[in-house]
Amino acid sequence: MKTKIPELIHEDRCLFPKRKSDYPGRSVPRGISPELLISQVKNTAPYLFAEAPLPNDLQNLEPVAFLRTWHGRAEPDLNHIEYFKLCLSSHFLSCATPVPTDVDLQIRSKLWHEKLPLETTLEMADLVIRSRDWDFCGISKRFLRGALSTPESGSLLSGHQGEWFTIATGAYGALGRSLDPAAISKREELFTQIEEVIKNHSAIFGSLWSAQDGIECLKASALIAHNMGDLDRVMDLWEISSVDPLRLQFYKLTANPLDTHRKLRYRGRLWVAGELYKAEIAGSSMAFENHRHFALRKPRALRRSPNLLVPLGPFFDRWGKTVATELGETEDLQETLEALIHGWSRLPKTVGYGRALCGIFETRAELRDQIPELKDLLKNKKIRKLMEASQESFEALWNAEALHQMEEIPGRL
Repeated sequence: MKTKIPELIHEDRCLFPKRKSDYPGRSVPRGISPELLISQVKNTAPYLFAEAPLPNDLQNLEPVAFLRTWHGRAEPDLNHIEYFKLCLSSHFLSCATPVPTDVDLQIRSKLWHEKLPLETTLEMADLVIRSRDWDFCGISKRFLRGALSTPESGSLLSGHQGEWFTIATGAYGALGRSLDPAAISKREELFTQIEEVIKNHSAIFGSLWSAQDGIECLKASALIAHNMGDLDRVMDLWEISSVDPLRLQFYKLTANPLDTHRKLRYRGRLWVAGELYKAEIAGSSMAFENHRHFALRKPRALRRSPNLLVPLGPFFDRWGKTVATELGETEDLQETLEALIHGWSRLPKTVGYGRALCGIFETRAELRDQIPELKDLLKNKKIRKLMEASQESFEALWNAEALHQMEEIPGRL
């Protein structure tokens, strides 16, 4: 049954002008200049602007084509819709890279200015809805699909969906200022879209849990915790009312398994995912492992190819092998090794960088004895044991621990 969105507005709502002259002009405040923003995306993902033909998955991606259209133009003159699309595209294209652009607040709040005409806000909301279907698998390693041989096997769970939640909630909040039937209808459409994506999160996690795939459940827990956290933060940012269905149904899904009637929400799966994300696994946790990776911003070689994008931690063995293969016998590989060792020494509770080193050394065994800093780390018995473990034994341990946690967590209710 279609959910009825209450006609909530702010007391100080504006009357949206509909004159052609008011259509998105520069009277609405903006942030970073288009030229600088495009240069930042090029800095962190230069492969998107290569002269050689892009792979089809990137060539056909709407945000890539949009940025390439404006690339190289001095101070491009964009209207409000174009500027919003530029910020949205730049954020989506860079958020899985070493140095994401800083336009989060622009696309979540500031560009949904109350002075905008309603038709502009509606057009922005339409772009948000369309962006839900943009395929970012070519520019991210932080995604997975449902368990094999299940209806969810083709369904995608990705970190980009959390980014989408934030702009969808921004659109929802902005349209709540208006009593116009078109705004109310679009708000209901956004609610339905958000609900569908959340249902998909639950179904995918449930399929992996039923398949007893502990590793994929751990990865899914990191994505779900990230995405639901993004949704909560922007509901708070927009001060979505406590009686609004968006907040009533979707707020704190990973922290509170029960609704206001003390009934399980989404079978408790998203709450279990949230608990699994925080749970101690072999002395670490998915929360510890999936940090901002500041240490990996220094090696610029890691920006050379989407193949080198950082995956979900701590399962970095395959990524380490890719790094060793793609960087070859160069100073770039040496710089990356130093960054991993430095980053690991600053985050002693984590193990992901150690597993990346294992992958590198499996491909380039001679490097193990050429790094003095590594010898200091190996004096630690725990670190030495981790580095001696095979990928299979390491992942088997985490898999078993995850399954044990998922047996134990429901008993906390």
